[in-house]
Amino acid sequence: MGNSGATSKASKKNQTTIPARVRKALGVAKGDTLLWTISGGEVSVRILKRGSADWKKTSELSLLEWSSEEDQEASP
Repeated sequence: MGNSGATSKASKKNQTTIPARVRKALGVAKGDTLLWTISGGEVSVRILKRGSADWKKTSELSLLEWSSEEDQEASP
């Protein structure tokens, strides 16, 4: 994939799809865990294959579910 980019949009619930060429280039498979890291104004994504994650180190980062205030208000 080199330095070329790929785009995706966030849905109403702030969900997005990993573009097909990114999934193929990185070997992302169904069930893989993704670790999102924020540094300044940039985000990086690291793929943690099933069974290889050290949950003691990554659970607080990888299991956080971010939601908007709009999502919270819509919840019953």
